[in-house]
Amino acid sequence: MSYKKFKLIGLTGSTGFLGQSLKKKLKKLNNYQLNCYKRDITNKSQLKKWFNANDFYCVIHLAAIVPVKKVNKNINFAKKVNIGGTKNIINEINKKKSIKWFFFSSSSHVYKFNNKKVKETSLKKPFSIYGKTKLEAETFIIKKINKKIKFCIGRIFSLEGKNKDDSYFLPALLKKIKKKKVIKDDFNQFRDFIHVDDVVRAIVILLQKEQLGIYNIASGKKTKFYELTNLFSKLLKRKIKLKKITSKISNSSYADINKIRKAINWKVKKKIFYIIKDYLNLV
Repeated sequence: MSYKKFKLIGLTGSTGFLGQSLKKKLKKLNNYQLNCYKRDITNKSQLKKWFNANDFYCVIHLAAIVPVKKVNKNINFAKKVNIGGTKNIINEINKKKSIKWFFFSSSSHVYKFNNKKVKETSLKKPFSIYGKTKLEAETFIIKKINKKIKFCIGRIFSLEGKNKDDSYFLPALLKKIKKKKVIKDDFNQFRDFIHVDDVVRAIVILLQKEQLGIYNIASGKKTKFYELTNLFSKLLKRKIKLKKITSKISNSSYADINKIRKAINWKVKKKIFYIIKDYLNLV
């Protein structure tokens, strides 16, 4: 009697914004099976039971305290989850001979703000507590993970999709527009927006190729804030009041994505116009 052997994937953070989309995709992959960890990654005993009960081939770690405002409200808890929880996972991974590949979801927040495209080798100078937790977790992974395990770190830029809550920039902007508020806009500021579906595709290909290294996952395009307002205005078919301001501190950043393009032949499919339409339920 023959049977098909599957590679077992362990996934943390499956209930989060990215995790929900990735989970759906992973469930449909041939030759893989998925097991989601739904408990507390800071609880060492619970985590140990999960690893002991499963012979994972690969682990994808997304679980984290993400919104900057949420992190700032409880910095100690954010550090406990984002740094301490990651350390717990790596310590368990190092005990498992079955694990061959590991993916860690990091962030563009690890970089210093820059008006030029940032490469994976660019200066790391986190501009938020959240970014600091991600960079410290990255450093631990690079130093401590078992050298026999291929690890991959994805630095994700401004992740977008219609189910994000309004504590994030784009949904917060849309909320203000719907309330017909005057939008304060620094015409010099920009960000690199990428749709969640493109990020999911990137992670899946990185998994299938068992890619090693650090990669920017982004659109590679800069979108100025006023361009977003103009797109909302066009699609909503109404004029939006803009008040030009000048920020004292730059919070702009966009990515060089040549490394991931070459490594896995990946490209962005859902650009900024699609992202705006998605928020307006027009796709």
